[in-house]
Parts: sequence; structure tokens; C-alpha cells
Amino acid sequence: MTNDWQISSCDRCPRLVAFGNVLLDISVELRDGQILKDFDLKEDDQREIPADKLARLVAVAVETCGKPKYNPGGSALNTCRILRALGEKNVIFCGAIGADENGEILTQILKDSSLNTCIQTLPDHTTGTCICLISGDKRSLNANIGASQYFKREFVTSRWCQSKIGSCNSAAHADSEEEVRIFYVEGYFIPEKFAICKHIYEKYCKGTPNLTKEMQYLVEQADLVFGNLTEFVALAEIYECDSVDELAKCLIRKYLKINREKILVATDGSRCVRFYHGNGSTFRSESHQVPIIPKKAVIDTTGAGDSFVAGFLYKYMTGDCPTLLDCIRYGSKVAGKVIRQVGCNLPSSLPSSPVAAMLPVEELESKLA
Repeated sequence: MTNDWQISSCDRCPRLVAFGNVLLDISVELRDGQILKDFDLKEDDQREIPADKLARLVAVAVETCGKPKYNPGGSALNTCRILRALGEKNVIFCGAIGADENGEILTQILKDSSLNTCIQTLPDHTTGTCICLISGDKRSLNANIGASQYFKREFVTSRWCQSKIGSCNSAAHADSEEEVRIFYVEGYFIPEKFAICKHIYEKYCKGTPNLTKEMQYLVEQADLVFGNLTEFVALAEIYECDSVDELAKCLIRKYLKINREKILVATDGSRCVRFYHGNGSTFRSESHQVPIIPKKAVIDTTGAGDSFVAGFLYKYMTGDCPTLLDCIRYGSKVAGKVIRQVGCNLPSSLPSSPVAAMLPVEELESKLA
């Protein structure tokens, strides 16, 4: 990476601020495919479903599959939790929960994980929930985002929230034009909360909006774009591009920020990671073969992509002048460990957060190997 990509350190303000939907994941291991048939669900899919259907699905799954496991969920929240477990302290997650039992469970779990949060509690709404139906290396994710749908721009712009997500007035920022190093917004968050996304960009990223289409607006303005190959193919269709490569060229050609490259990273399950980077007329395309993991070792692929992003960003923020390939390799290692657990969690054999925070990236990487 170039020196312009390096992230300055200040213990008094966040290096990464994330926005996303907050979910309580309820994970069960299926004994057969009957539940999927009964509820017209697909084996390897993710979708939002009505709250009443979700409640019936949870009841049937628990009755037929046994005691479930509970974990925090939501793409950006998963990424933040793994980043914190790897040892990155200066991360803060923003989202909304309901004033209910599930919200209390999530609040306690997040407190125990020492993750900084800026959470809005909405008394009139229930906390988002996702039932994770696990079948070998396949999983069916079915969610209702509940309170997350009503996360308010007014909360984000409040003095209390701004005091937590903005930068401090320390000397560490005297020579820096940017107040916070990275803003991370999950794709699921964008459609219903575009007003918040636009506020984040205009206040902190110092740009001028020029598009009204939500996803295109943010994809074009973002320095870093993560997604799986299916999502990039869908985006290519929106831009009327024949391939993901053509899409990447199109987006990078539009990107003209001085001394900075645009980076697009497309994961493709257990196959490879494609990544593109450049600025204006400069364009580079590369790929990395994901290390092979025996199928019998894969327990739950829920959060695999989120944990890959966490590993990538951890290396990106804390490594000693890492290359993009370094970040992608590290992200793949982290994801490879997470999918051996139920839920988006690192194995207990790795250091806990306080210890991990004192370890250099290289030593953590040796523990992940």
C-alpha cells in the first residue's frame, strides 16, 4: 500500500465507525430438509421475512432441532465484533435495538465483548432477529430487522452520538484533513436509511453528492467496496456492464481522488477473491485462491464474508505497510477460522480481546495459521 493509505493512531477517537442492522442470530442445525420445504426456503440463501412467519419458523426449528445457539448478528456488527476480538480497540458500531428481552441479551453480549457502541433503543419496536438454519456447509438465513428499520438520522446527528463517533481535538489530528479514518456501511443498511448514509458522506467524507440512486451514489463515492461475486454481478447489470471486470474499470475510471486508489474486493466462496484497484486511467486486476478447508471441518458459514472483511480491515489498519494481497490473505485466514464455529465467532483457542490487543499482527497471524 502507499503511504496515503496508512491510518494514524489516536486512542481517544475511533479509527473505524460502522453502521448496520442489529440482529440476534438464533442458530440451529437441521436434521433434514423438511423445515425448508414446509416454509418454502432455499438451502443456501438469505432473505427478509415477515415477523409472524419468522416467529413460527423459530418455534418449529427449536421444537424439531433442539436447543439453539444465540449470537449477535448483522453484517457490520459481525465485522466489528471480529475486529475487536482480533485486538482493534478503536472501533465503534452504530445501530438500533428494541426495548425487549432480545435487546437486553444483545446489549449484555456486546458489553462483555468490550465493543464500543452507539445504540439507539426504540421502545415501540422489537429487536431484529435472524434464524440461521445450518445444514453442513450450507445455511439458510431468514431475518426480520425489526427496530433497525427505524434507526433515525436525528439520533446519528445528536450531540451525544456525534461526541462518540467524531474525532477528538488532540494533536494527533493537527495535520489530518479527515476526522475519522474509515466509515463502514453494510449494504443491507442502505435502502431504508439512505438519509443517514448521505449525512455520513457529506459530513465526514468531504464530497459533493451528484447521484440520487442510493447504491450507485455510495459505491461511486466509497474508497473501499466489499461484496460477494453475486452482488457484484447484480451491480454490473445496474451499470449495464457485461462483466465484473468491466464494472470495476467503470468505477475506477470515475474515481479521481488525489493520491488515493479505489479498491473493490469480490469474494467467491471457497474459490477465490478478486480484487481491483486504481485511480482514473490506472487499473489493476488480481485474484487470490482461497486456502482449501476440508468440507467436514466447516461447521457454519454464517458471517464468513463479514469475518473476511474484519480480517482485511485489521491488517489494513494495523499492519506494517501491508499490500492488498496481505490484507486479503489475512482476511481469508480469519474467515477460515470463523466458519469452523457456530455463529460469527473466533475460536476460543485464540487470545481474548484484551490479550489480543497487545499482540502484533504477525503473532496473531501465526495463531490463525
